[in-house]
Amino acid sequence: MVWKLTIFGAFGVLLYVIHVVLGGFLWEGYSHIHQPISDLTAQGAPDRGLLTAITFLYGVFSIVFAASAYIVVKGFAPKVSRVGMFLFLVMHLVSITYGLFPQDAPGAPVTFTGMMHLVITALIIPLTILAPFLVGIGLRKVKGFRMYGNYSIITGLLILIAGGAAAMFFANQWPYFGLVERANIGVLQLWMLVTSLKLFTTNESTIKGA
Repeated sequence: MVWKLTIFGAFGVLLYVIHVVLGGFLWEGYSHIHQPISDLTAQGAPDRGLLTAITFLYGVFSIVFAASAYIVVKGFAPKVSRVGMFLFLVMHLVSITYGLFPQDAPGAPVTFTGMMHLVITALIIPLTILAPFLVGIGLRKVKGFRMYGNYSIITGLLILIAGGAAAMFFANQWPYFGLVERANIGVLQLWMLVTSLKLFTTNESTIKGA
């Protein structure tokens, strides 16, 4: 039963994509190339209520996925992978608090909630790098998961590179920040989708008998 709950990861990714695409469509003048995704749910954003509801549902689905994936991985994977999936669960538990601390509107004075939004982001960044990296290190040694393990390690490295680039673009207020940020988040969302489908379609009895 728990193995089947891992499909919620794929549902979560779908909701995330819907939130980004729909938000950009509804907000006339919004730029996916230059603006961060968090602008869509920032204080004063035109469709914040609707998009916050979607992202909250995404958070719930992601937590269900991460919790079930942790339980599944705990049953057959090396300790390092279990730690990685646990960090992924913690990351989503922290992320869901974004709804309580929306980003300040572009150009607005810094508020407490806006500052907390940045603090949450700072906590999440190392978790998004470590989770796939650690999961991959362990699972690449498990039969049937070698390719997936290598992919997860590469994902961690790509997030490190793209995340560093996004931080530089944000700090220096360079153009195309939105594009760089989407590359970073897109890599993580793709890993979540692949992990969800990999676990959901894996034969439980085969793994336990390996």
